Amino acid sequence: MITLKKIYSVIFFTVFFLHGFAQQQVHVKYLHVRSPIATLYEDLYIKGDHVISIQDSIININTSGTLSAIRKSNKPFTKNYFISKNKNSDKVKDFFFTADIRDTEYFIHDNVAIPNWKIDKAQTKKILGYSCLKATAKFRGTNVTAYFTKELPYSAGPYKFYGLPGVILDIREDNNNYNIWKAEKVELNIDTKINFNPQFNNYPKINMKEFIEIKEGIQKKEMSDILAKMPEGTKMESGKPKYRPGLEKVFEWEIEK
Repeated sequence: MITLKKIYSVIFFTVFFLHGFAQQQVHVKYLHVRSPIATLYEDLYIKGDHVISIQDSIININTSGTLSAIRKSNKPFTKNYFISKNKNSDKVKDFFFTADIRDTEYFIHDNVAIPNWKIDKAQTKKILGYSCLKATAKFRGTNVTAYFTKELPYSAGPYKFYGLPGVILDIREDNNNYNIWKAEKVELNIDTKINFNPQFNNYPKINMKEFIEIKEGIQKKEMSDILAKMPEGTKMESGKPKYRPGLEKVFEWEIEK
């Protein structure tokens, strides 16, 4: 028989447990397989409601399947930041991230809707000693499969992924050998000083739609310049493709209501 005393004990233990997690800083290091030949690292830091993911810009190029070399560049290395903040909605979260287009760094605001996750409690695996459950969803036109652990009770993950009742330790695009994030290390109670709210005051501030329009406008102009140098009469297909080749293939403002 469950007594009132036992109920209070469970409530007290749960609150104490969650309070303890809220006070500590969690670090998850992911290997991000960006393309069939390129990998880099991404570090996720969590402290209470504060979440930031820092993506290394040093890309390892796998040239032969066995050798790895760091891509050479004439510009200094910079890191990309993905900062998530709670929005006044349980269905959308504010993300702020940095990205560059032709040597111009931007600070972009993106409204990211929570994916419609389907959790399969029958599919489990151990990752770095944590018991994980399988979840699937469609993220901006891409089918993804994630494994998350309730033993780290934060709704967070790498890049712009969130919305599960635990930290995502592995997530990847289905039927693909890249667009993969897999945790290689989890650290608890770290004392690394992290700025969870960097401002990037020197960066132009734009929203996600403006960022995509700038990037694809430059790409379109470059294609036009190439076409202009080709023999007269050469034709190239134009128009926006239904899906983009990257992870984010279609955005919310492009979906017909």
